[in-house]
Amino acid sequence: MIKYRIATLEDNAQLLRLTNDADMAGTIGLRTDRDPSFFNLVELRGKSKVYIAEEHKNIVGSICVTQEDVYIQKGIYPLYYISDFKVAKTHRNQGIGLQLTNEVTKYLESENADFAFLNVAKGNKRPFVFFSERRNYPDFDTIGTFKIVQFIGAKKKGEHKKYNIEVTTATVEILDFLNEFYSKHELANVISKDHLKETSIFCVRSNEAIIAVMCLLDTSNMKQHLVLKMPWYLKLFISAINTIRPLTETTKLPKQNEPIKMLYLKYLAVSSYDADLIKELIYRAKHEVYKKTYAFVSFGLHENDPLAKYLPGFFKITFYSVGMLVSLKNSQGLMQLIKKGVPFKDFSTV
Repeated sequence: MIKYRIATLEDNAQLLRLTNDADMAGTIGLRTDRDPSFFNLVELRGKSKVYIAEEHKNIVGSICVTQEDVYIQKGIYPLYYISDFKVAKTHRNQGIGLQLTNEVTKYLESENADFAFLNVAKGNKRPFVFFSERRNYPDFDTIGTFKIVQFIGAKKKGEHKKYNIEVTTATVEILDFLNEFYSKHELANVISKDHLKETSIFCVRSNEAIIAVMCLLDTSNMKQHLVLKMPWYLKLFISAINTIRPLTETTKLPKQNEPIKMLYLKYLAVSSYDADLIKELIYRAKHEVYKKTYAFVSFGLHENDPLAKYLPGFFKITFYSVGMLVSLKNSQGLMQLIKKGVPFKDFSTV
């Protein structure tokens, strides 16, 4: 008999095994390893609950829900982010996924929640089936495609010496600048000092005023991705890049079934869309990766994000995911405005 309950720290070892066994399907197959603690990433996300399905004291399924304060039309709303939705391969098609979502739904009802969000790899249909069977509520709706761009680490720092990129800390001025920028995005976090813990913060000023802030986060002590499957053309690209590394002064790229070490570009805020400035910040991020002998700096952007067209065009790999949003209170007016806007998701905590 399957039992459902909230996970505790004593469940760590079993949750790690479940995570390792539950890969993400799609054009590019991924697995996320969460050693040494499944809960480190959960705590980074914020106020979270992890529900598990258990059979004879063996964990066979999980789902996590995290409450975040986010911007919607510049107002502040609670958003419930659903993640870590996994069912052991031996126990699929037995209704466990549906019951796990029912546990989350009961929690959302107790919180009088409205908006819930989940993110799935493009091409992965599994979560759509479970959520579409839930009664009494509207179904999850697509709010567009997110591009997760992975820039290869490079020795070169940049080329525009007019920009002085300073290393700084999470001051009130930095927080105000970040919130001013991200309040114009839909579903972006209301950023506090807690969101900038363990991040490296870079700042650019002009006439003493901040014109750009970039935040990099190293989550290697919380998760590492492993590519289980990749198309032939990506294998060919990686082989070619590794061959010409002495000329390009770039980092070595991992092959299939090798761990991917990376930094996450958690936030990138600018006062204006200056192509040279944005390019310079990306170069600096690539250099930080090179210094750590990692492979990539990863940056997630919605397809409507104006930043996307200013990013450097070479030595990068792009993954795609689909953002899914539901309004449990059927707030269709806000739903439509979110879909027309520029949604944001911090992919360092996914």
